[in-house]
Amino acid sequence: MSLLYPEDVDQRLNWPLGRAERLARQRRLPYVLLPDGSIRFRWEQIEQLVLSVRMVNTTEGVQNDDPS
Repeated sequence: MSLLYPEDVDQRLNWPLGRAERLARQRRLPYVLLPDGSIRFRWEQIEQLVLSVRMVNTTEGVQNDDPS
């Protein structure tokens, strides 16, 4: 299991730079806090969350592509 930098998550999800870190600091994304205070992500957790949000939006008939 590898840890991703916030910029990697932003790139994979086609988000503006800084969104993943901002959402993590708001406790809206799962993250790993390193001893030096920096943030990393486990892709499996992010992917699962994004898929579950998309599934809820699809079943509710909501079409909102902005995950922030």
